[in-house]
Amino acid sequence: MASLKKAYFGMQCFWGVESSFAKLDGVLKTRVGYAGGTMPNPNYSHIGDHTEITEIQFDDSKVGYQKLLDWFWTHHDPTVQHKKQYASAILYTDEDQKRLAEDSKNKEQKKYGSKKIETYIQPFDKFYQAEDYHQKYWLRCQNRLYKELNLTDEELVDSVLAAKMNAYLAGYNDFEVLKKLKEEYKLSEDLVKVVESIARAGGDPRSCH
Repeated sequence: MASLKKAYFGMQCFWGVESSFAKLDGVLKTRVGYAGGTMPNPNYSHIGDHTEITEIQFDDSKVGYQKLLDWFWTHHDPTVQHKKQYASAILYTDEDQKRLAEDSKNKEQKKYGSKKIETYIQPFDKFYQAEDYHQKYWLRCQNRLYKELNLTDEELVDSVLAAKMNAYLAGYNDFEVLKKLKEEYKLSEDLVKVVESIARAGGDPRSCH
């Protein structure tokens, strides 16, 4: 697999953010956690001054950082002010990401006029991976599929299969990717049919996507 770049975004609840970004061609891995604050070793019960953040690993030969930013702005309302945990956030990893993020925010602000964008932009420092039960949440909610895939907690965090399956359960509908996953991971015909059925219905009705 080609070397992947990383991007970090906060868009309120990270369950939906993780499944949403995985729908993009070129986004191969995702995980959720806490970042953007100063308190050491945050967790869900004691998040301190951190934000719920999704880490996106992407192949920039297929999807650039600008496309990720475009997705970010169009898939949540950045003018809503939330507490820090659910804040709209962009954490950049280098000067190119900083420039693109700031330029995109300025462009978006013009669209909203006097309605202020609440998104904060700051350098990425450290990512604290969230508890296992938060990772690939919509996949975990589908007990039958979850058991049949038989993925370890580590694989749920760090595999293309888990990222894309989670996306399908939130309504992803590029079924050519599903065919490739079926072949690569030797998925059963029944499992694929169930996943496709859920995806065609718009995803798990409980999910935020």
